[in-house]
Amino acid sequence: MKLGTTQPSKTSSIAVIDSPISSDKLFDRREYWRERPPSTYCLKISSFTKLATSPNTQKYDSLPFASDGYNWTLTVYPKGNKNEDGDGQVSLYVQIDNSTLLNSPKEVYPEVKFFIYNQKEDVDMKRIKSKKTDAKRFFLFKPYWGQPRTKSYDEIANPGNGYLFDKSQILFGVDVLVTETFNKWEVFSFTENLHNRFYKWEITSFSSLEKQFYLSDEFTIGGRNW
Repeated sequence: MKLGTTQPSKTSSIAVIDSPISSDKLFDRREYWRERPPSTYCLKISSFTKLATSPNTQKYDSLPFASDGYNWTLTVYPKGNKNEDGDGQVSLYVQIDNSTLLNSPKEVYPEVKFFIYNQKEDVDMKRIKSKKTDAKRFFLFKPYWGQPRTKSYDEIANPGNGYLFDKSQILFGVDVLVTETFNKWEVFSFTENLHNRFYKWEITSFSSLEKQFYLSDEFTIGGRNW
């Protein structure tokens, strides 16, 4: 079995959702297509069915890949992560390298999307999307996130559905886009009792002014300059 990376022209994507468990179940799924392939990483498995039926292999971890200054791995459970109610499903996860979290910042909030190539469709890329697509928190005590229930193994393994090509090859992809934490803000305070609340600006020869507008001198009220 050969494993490698490639970049597809069309893939089907599975977008992120929220749920009470450590990863997410797919409840409200809507499918549509996108032409742009994954922007972060792709993984091609040359014999998906052989990997799925191997008695000693429950999952496959990709080689590390970099995105937004962090190292990640893509994990595939061909027949599902049973620990997260994914039995019989294809489970997909992404994990951050803990060593990249030893320095500040101690946590990262990326937006994650998973993709599965479908050769049957000749228009754009299909993806399963949920109502919520919030960025996910990765930190030392939970450095992974994923979807235990993307599509059933039987649906993926059926050659007529288009996910397998060249006998038993399959192509997965992932987008990992790290969102920066905010570092700019302002504080507005409201004060009812201001001293010297009025500014007087005397303008001479008003009727003879020719410019479209004029600026007064700077003045201070309520501890702010205006």
